[in-house]
Amino acid sequence: MTFKVLNKEIIYQGCPVVIRQAEEHFEYITCIDNQIYSSSIIARKSIMQRLLGQDYTDKQVQDITNYVIKLAEATIDTVLGIKQPTV
Repeated sequence: MTFKVLNKEIIYQGCPVVIRQAEEHFEYITCIDNQIYSSSIIARKSIMQRLLGQDYTDKQVQDITNYVIKLAEATIDTVLGIKQPTV
């Protein structure tokens, strides 16, 4: 399985975050207080994309990447004990 890094390293609350993709698996990796944290999601292509052998569109990749970044930010906030403002 080949991984593709989808973003340059971003820093959130002083923690580096990298997003990578391997086929339908999208994963974030971050370091919080010298410990590595990661999680992943599976984002399936549409039925038509799968039938036609098409890749994700740029917009789909960007939307998935943004979602995974939000997951990483939530993990960092939770581990660091940062409370988010309620809406």
